Amino acid sequence: MFRLELDMTPAEIDAIVDEEFRRVEAETLEQFKMVLAEALKIQRATMRMGGGYDDQTGQLRSSTGGIIFKDGKVLFEDFELSPYGTDKEPGLKEGRELAYAQLRTSKGWGIIVVAGKEYAGWVEGRGLTVITLAQNELEKVVDKAFERISV
Repeated sequence: MFRLELDMTPAEIDAIVDEEFRRVEAETLEQFKMVLAEALKIQRATMRMGGGYDDQTGQLRSSTGGIIFKDGKVLFEDFELSPYGTDKEPGLKEGRELAYAQLRTSKGWGIIVVAGKEYAGWVEGRGLTVITLAQNELEKVVDKAFERISV
């Protein structure tokens, strides 16, 4: 007969499990930050090259950004003012508000990218890019991010 005895208390086992859980969560957040940064980098580079549309106020470009959340709590956000325009602040505010509004029913981990101006869909409907490149990039790289998280 073989008998195995564990030289640890239940509290020590719980501490090890909790530490591993925190490590995986921290690694998940870092991977999601890289995914969001890459998606928004591509989107912003396109917008800075003109994006094919005029944005004299800078509001549409400033309303574009994203958040990372877990169970409805924002862990990280990435919004920035357009490098040009005459009235950028309202766009930034509307983008953040729209992203945060999506959290009401959000469970688990997630990334939300938005273009906060109500006419963003109209601009995209004309064949110009506002947020589509960022969304497409997220879809391409999020699975790779999960593969990089070591469990």
